[in-house]
Amino acid sequence: MEWKYYKPKFEYEGIINPYESAWAGHVFFAYDLVRNTKPKRIVELGTHFGHSFFSFCQAAKDEGLKTELAAVDTWKGDKHSGFYDESVYNTVKKIKNTVYKDLKISLVRKTFDEALSEFDNDSIDILHIDGLHTYEAVKHDFENWLGKVKKNGIILLHDTSVTTEDFGVYKLWDEIKEKYKTLEFEHSHGLGVMFKSPKRYKGINLFKEVWQNYYNLFSENKLIKQEISSINREIQEKDNELKKLFTSEQQKNQDLAELRNFLRQKDDKISNLKTEIGHKGEEIKQRDQIIQQRNVTVREKEKEARRKEKIIRQKDAEIVLM
Repeated sequence: MEWKYYKPKFEYEGIINPYESAWAGHVFFAYDLVRNTKPKRIVELGTHFGHSFFSFCQAAKDEGLKTELAAVDTWKGDKHSGFYDESVYNTVKKIKNTVYKDLKISLVRKTFDEALSEFDNDSIDILHIDGLHTYEAVKHDFENWLGKVKKNGIILLHDTSVTTEDFGVYKLWDEIKEKYKTLEFEHSHGLGVMFKSPKRYKGINLFKEVWQNYYNLFSENKLIKQEISSINREIQEKDNELKKLFTSEQQKNQDLAELRNFLRQKDDKISNLKTEIGHKGEEIKQRDQIIQQRNVTVREKEKEARRKEKIIRQKDAEIVLM
């Protein structure tokens, strides 16, 4: 079997970031798996934002496949993924209707049990199970959907490496490994790959060790680059903030200098006005003194005029007596 390795560009990155998902380390294997095996039908149980599902879609689009892709989810969440509002489903619809609008995609908004009747037995090439992760729940999903998968089909189970809290996928995975041919990636919370047919596994078994190393290292490299890119963006944002603060500080200093200059001018004007008022006060005082002197002169003249008038009246009286 020939296996090609690709370096895809995931077009959904413009809407959701594949590297922020718990599935981040497996998107490249999922992509290569679809392009190399060319499945006719892929079904995913538990889609959330669609990081894994749209990786399948990207491969089908790039390879020009007529694959039927079905995402089964209530898009309400659970205790492991968290509960969420309609924005998640709306995001998934947006990606489906824009980036992958030409693909045969079905968004089946039902529980896994409710959706069973929509798929015939022996009709699924690749089944990805990523729902509630308790042992009871994932075992129930596996047993219910196993018959829907073709005899040479492949089943993927996520979170096979998680052993904390009530996660139980690893327990089911241990049971599966005893019955079927498998391949496991331990990075990114673990991804189990089960081959329903031993014949299908024979061709792939040759790549087992290479895949485990390659996809782990390749994903780590991508994640590190993404982290570096994210750090660089944060640094750039901080630099921009500092530049804004520096510019703002410069503006504040300029405004403060202008205010100080304005206050100095005001102080100078006030000082000049005080000086002018002082001068005016002196002038007023001098004018008051002149007015007082004039008043004294006027009173003296009035007194002299009354004295002269008295003398004239006396003389007039003397003339009358004569």
